[in-house]
Amino acid sequence: KVLLDDAELSKLLGQSFGSKNELPGRFGGPEVLPPAFGAVSPANCVGVTSMMVKDAYRSADVKNAARETWWNQRGPAKVISVAEGVVALSSAAGAAALFQQFAQQWRDCEGTTVTIGRPSIITDRPAIVLSDTISEVRVSESVLAATISIDTQLPGIPSSGPRPEARAIGVRGNCLVEVEVAFFNSTRSSENGSGDVHRSAIDIAHAMMDKVSGLS
Repeated sequence: KVLLDDAELSKLLGQSFGSKNELPGRFGGPEVLPPAFGAVSPANCVGVTSMMVKDAYRSADVKNAARETWWNQRGPAKVISVAEGVVALSSAAGAAALFQQFAQQWRDCEGTTVTIGRPSIITDRPAIVLSDTISEVRVSESVLAATISIDTQLPGIPSSGPRPEARAIGVRGNCLVEVEVAFFNSTRSSENGSGDVHRSAIDIAHAMMDKVSGLS
């Protein structure tokens, strides 16, 4: 009930979104929180670059969690995908404390480049390495936000250059909402959409927080 649907996201971002059958939304308890994508260094910044990752929530009493990803449906657009999630803790005090902890962690990670190494499926091949540089960490109106520049290194292929991603975490009641908006790395005026790396994730977080308020 807290997650935004494709129509709500289309309204906020000015482009059409759809889901992928092979990547359905997940709804349940703490088991919905995924492990890290690979070996992460420095480990204390994993929660900035990876959304809703299990390690970030290990100190918290997680009751319920849900996550869903929506993908750009057609033609050139600003946004590749939007991942959104909500984590319900056992108390509002616990959620507020965890939000403060995240805010401190994210500030400590400002300017850090996080490397995530994923072993290759093919033996004797080098790993896929993601280099995620964290910047613009800020907190305003119960939303923590950051901009991440993601450079993907695939074995034997030159990088196509970094692409931006917007991250946000909001707190309302006993819930934390998480957002990750992935942008294409070129910005041409011909592209569809009103997506903005500095605002969109924050706007989506606020829309989800309003839904949390509507439930309480």
